[in-house]
Amino acid sequence: MQLDLTDPAFLTDPDETLSRLRAEGGLVRTRIPLIGQVWLTTTDAGARALLKSPDLFVRDFGTVGGKPLSAKFWWLPGFMKPLLAGILGQDGADHTRLRGMVDSAFARSSIDDLRPKLRSIADTLLDSADPAKPCDIVSRYARPLPLTAICTLLGVPEEDQGKVAHWVSPVSGPVTPWGIARALPGLWRLTRYFRADFSAQRAAPRPGLIGDLVQVRDGTDRLSDDELLAMVVVLFIAGHETTVHLISNALHRVLQDDALRQGLIAAPETVGLLVEEVLRHDSPVMMTKPLFATRDTTFEGQALKAGDQVAALLIGANHDPARHSEPAAFTADRRPNAHLGFGTGPHVCLGMQLARAEAQVAITTLLDRYPQAQLDGAAQRLRRVGLNGFSKLPVRLAPK
Repeated sequence: MQLDLTDPAFLTDPDETLSRLRAEGGLVRTRIPLIGQVWLTTTDAGARALLKSPDLFVRDFGTVGGKPLSAKFWWLPGFMKPLLAGILGQDGADHTRLRGMVDSAFARSSIDDLRPKLRSIADTLLDSADPAKPCDIVSRYARPLPLTAICTLLGVPEEDQGKVAHWVSPVSGPVTPWGIARALPGLWRLTRYFRADFSAQRAAPRPGLIGDLVQVRDGTDRLSDDELLAMVVVLFIAGHETTVHLISNALHRVLQDDALRQGLIAAPETVGLLVEEVLRHDSPVMMTKPLFATRDTTFEGQALKAGDQVAALLIGANHDPARHSEPAAFTADRRPNAHLGFGTGPHVCLGMQLARAEAQVAITTLLDRYPQAQLDGAAQRLRRVGLNGFSKLPVRLAPK
């Protein structure tokens, strides 16, 4: 089946298409740009089974006799090659080892300690906006907030955060050959910056996750420079990019629904439930990275060959009527809400507590400061395969 995950009609109202997918079976085959032929789960049960079967499905094609990522992406410049060996592409003990070194920094208790700083970042961003003029809330608020937050968590000095943000900004563009080429100069500067910082922090570590990782030991283990680079760049990019779309989706919901806005103003403690429903209904991350079947098998009624690509269609799971009552409805106070917005299994999103906190703080701070803020013009949908959000969201903070 042909499935265009960037079609604005699908993103606005995905349920008819998702229903047709489920009618075809628990696993359907399609072609996705830059990925190729891939099987997609269509149900909540199928997505969970896929993501919780690390013996049957792996992330590293090289472990099942295929080409490793470094061979598949042979055309990438040399400075990018270490990034292909990052935590997102590891399995088993290698993944467990790397993840264990950063888990504590992203634990709920650590993120709760960061909330006052998140509020300060949000306030500073709103201070710089002219409430009398319309602004794009994505570029002025939804994007810089998580970007500044991950810089703070990593320990990037404030005086360097502006240039670091500038270097990484093209990564948010379209995933096309031209888009990749446009992103490479900034990524080169980013990798040079971090490698120099590793050396500096070995001599004089600063507070922050980079300093912790430079010094970390797991028994007698220490991260190599290539492992450090892969870890930090992945955390930096993944740690802010998808959260931008969670925040933009949430603000779009709140600012177009006066009853929802007034409910949050009256009971700000309910913002957590709202964020969970945005994660479910709007699914900022609509699908996982493809996994590879480790052997010939039958999964969700389909015969698979070793090496076949299979991905969890998270938006399909999140709109599955077998799991969620009235899945097409946006229910801000939905309980229970066992969505897969962050995935599940060994690769469940490391930064999920940070993303939740950033979205909650972004919403409540904006409503505290500008309770009458409203949409002011046509929103532009993001056109990125697998992501659901807005590239532009015009807002007037203080309507006339």
